[in-house]
Amino acid sequence: MSFSTQITDLVGGTIDQTACDQWAADACKEIIHQLPAKLKAKCATISIINATNGTTLDLDGKGEILSITRLSADSGGYYKPCREIPAMYGDLANDSTDLNYYATASDPVYYITSNTSSAVTLFVKPTTTDAQPANAYHITYPTVDVDSVSIIANFPDEAEYLVVLYTAIRQLLQYQTDQHSSLPSLTLPVAPSPPSLSAQTVTISGQAPTFTAPVVSPDFSQVNTYIDTDEDIELASSKLQEIATQLNEYSSNIQKEQIQFNKENVEYQAQLQIAIQNAQLSQSDDSQKLQKYSAEITSYQQDNQSKIAKFNADLQSYTSEVSSKLQDYTSKIQKAMTDYGWMESRAKLLMAKYEGAFVAMAGIQPKQQQAAPQQVRR
Repeated sequence: MSFSTQITDLVGGTIDQTACDQWAADACKEIIHQLPAKLKAKCATISIINATNGTTLDLDGKGEILSITRLSADSGGYYKPCREIPAMYGDLANDSTDLNYYATASDPVYYITSNTSSAVTLFVKPTTTDAQPANAYHITYPTVDVDSVSIIANFPDEAEYLVVLYTAIRQLLQYQTDQHSSLPSLTLPVAPSPPSLSAQTVTISGQAPTFTAPVVSPDFSQVNTYIDTDEDIELASSKLQEIATQLNEYSSNIQKEQIQFNKENVEYQAQLQIAIQNAQLSQSDDSQKLQKYSAEITSYQQDNQSKIAKFNADLQSYTSEVSSKLQDYTSKIQKAMTDYGWMESRAKLLMAKYEGAFVAMAGIQPKQQQAAPQQVRR
């Protein structure tokens, strides 16, 4: 079974092939650094240092140096282990009078420092030749094509499943990032403006009815803050529910205000009719004013009621559309929360297995509950 199949089984979705190849290579590096010595040796390779290949070894792209050996003679010699010396004393390996750092074929040394090109380089002393080469045993970091392989060369078989765990965890983290960046956006329609009501121009005793539109200011900017900045989907959903309640209250207040306006207008019309009937016919000027005022009131009432009716219809349509958008948005947010929570718990489970494996490889046994001492029967 290829690594890609194993990873897919763990994450339950389509994997990013290119990214998983890189994550698998990263996993090998991290795992190798934590392996015990007996397993780390399985990740080693040999680089020969001689006159043909180069009397020094460029360490770029190479892992940890495990050991260095050097042949002690042109023929009949033995590979002697090289002891490491500090780079600052490297030149003293050529000084035959120095008792600490002088290198011989039977007591070779090596040190690591940068060369004239500033590349990290390993030097062996005495300088190697084709007849007396040195072998550098060092870690090599493998590359992994997760879709094509199920084993990794120069890597312990017993640690390969850790590469799968590591890569699966990284894939889940990518899913979570994608989930956040793909959260749905909420765009609400523009709320209708309360009507501008006309007023009569003639004064008369009594108070003409007035329509006072209620005010609502839903704060959608706070919803965006919760989602984009705080990444708190629960607070955003709570704020949306609060706004929906405000809009419902706003619609209710509009209807209450219209009922009150109609009630006051009926009372005012009755008073106006009484005033007209009581007017003296000889006072033609006042009578004409009253008749004109009555006509204005009628026109005023019809015009304003028409505006209010249209506003109520617009408000009802607006409230319905907002409610539908909020319901759809909340449903998508809740699904995103559920998916995100599964990815998080899954990643934690795999991480616990991944970290626990290193504890087991290190030979650290979990603490076992001490058994109660048995009573000796007499």
